[in-house]
Amino acid sequence: MNMYKIYLKQAWALIRQERLFSSVYIVGTGLAISLVMVLSIVFYVKMASIYPEMDRDRLLTVKSAALKNEKGGTSSGPVSPRFVEECLAGVPGLEALALCCDDAASAFVQPVGSPVQIPVMKMGVNDGFWKVFSFRFLEGKPFTEADFRSGMPVAVIARSLAKRLYGEGSAVGQTLSLDFTSFRVVGVVDDVSYLMDRVFSQVWYPYTQVPDFEERVRYSEARMPGLGPLKVYMLVKDKADIGKVREAVADNVRRFNQSLNVDGKREFSLLGQPDRHWESIFRYWSNVEPDIVGDLSRYGVIFLLLLLVPAVSLSGMADSRMERRLGELGVRRAFGAPKGALIGQVLMENFLYTLLGGLVGLLFSFLLVTFASSWVFKIGNGFSDAAPDGVDVSLSMGMLFNPWVFLIALCVCFLLNLMSALWPAWRASRRPIVDSLNA
Repeated sequence: MNMYKIYLKQAWALIRQERLFSSVYIVGTGLAISLVMVLSIVFYVKMASIYPEMDRDRLLTVKSAALKNEKGGTSSGPVSPRFVEECLAGVPGLEALALCCDDAASAFVQPVGSPVQIPVMKMGVNDGFWKVFSFRFLEGKPFTEADFRSGMPVAVIARSLAKRLYGEGSAVGQTLSLDFTSFRVVGVVDDVSYLMDRVFSQVWYPYTQVPDFEERVRYSEARMPGLGPLKVYMLVKDKADIGKVREAVADNVRRFNQSLNVDGKREFSLLGQPDRHWESIFRYWSNVEPDIVGDLSRYGVIFLLLLLVPAVSLSGMADSRMERRLGELGVRRAFGAPKGALIGQVLMENFLYTLLGGLVGLLFSFLLVTFASSWVFKIGNGFSDAAPDGVDVSLSMGMLFNPWVFLIALCVCFLLNLMSALWPAWRASRRPIVDSLNA
């Protein structure tokens, strides 16, 4: 342990003596690590359990389905209430079922006494939505199953919208005019980040209030049985039962196919769904199964390139520094220092450089994802949508400052240290003692 302290003190002295070299090395390391960290933070936000999606490890998703018709053509899109009722709702092992109408879109609120309309995002959901996702209610409560089935004009709104419309007073019980339709506010929830695109909205209401919903469902069922306007999120009681739930859904889909027709010319398919949460991230299209292995391989190659390219440059810098220190290493070897000790010293010294660069890179990555989050977090999406007017792409402290991000940063520092310093250190330790002393 004392030797490592000596190595660190010597490394710190070298940093102070060679300020230009140290600055270039640390900044180069920081830029390399920041690129890796941006990817790490992006995928952490996409995959980790973050408000209000606190149970992503138990979540299964059905985004869409495909229906092959008698003529060989294929239609695709979200699913219908009939399909949900026959194939998903009664599956053993489910805790709750959230249904979101594809009506999640921009709308306008008409404030009382003001001619200026406020643009908002709205989403039609069922009562199970509040059981699957863990919203923090600041006032009131979610609408009930009775409200949903009766198509009551009730709504839950975000805190920022409530404050804008009603000030510091209570919003519960107030009337909300949404696209000139009156709703009664029954609850106020903490704001949801726009990055949580599955559940993000500012107004949530029963999708039975969606204009012409029943007519759309009947029209869709008549032409494309099983397809409709609903996206489904299934919360499993125990994540160990996810496999059983998926098998049960597959059996129900086979029976559903048999009920469609008797000649077998039409075929309904979930294209491998329901997906686990992390799998659903790679499902970009409604009619194509995701190539998860291919996507992960591509991101793995990108990750390695982001490390390998700077590692080659940093290795060259480390090698040039080793050339200047060959005399010192030769003296130590002449007095009996083993090669392993010399390599360990060089790695420890270089790790200090890399660790400082890692801190710089971590800070830079936080700044990048904070001030450029509107496009950075579209990495990995099949296509990008700009944030609506009046909507900030905010990041909570939990999205940035969490143990996993720091652990990834530490691992990246360690890998970059090995890749950039191991070869120069090994090569220097293999030089003959006489050559090192004469260098």
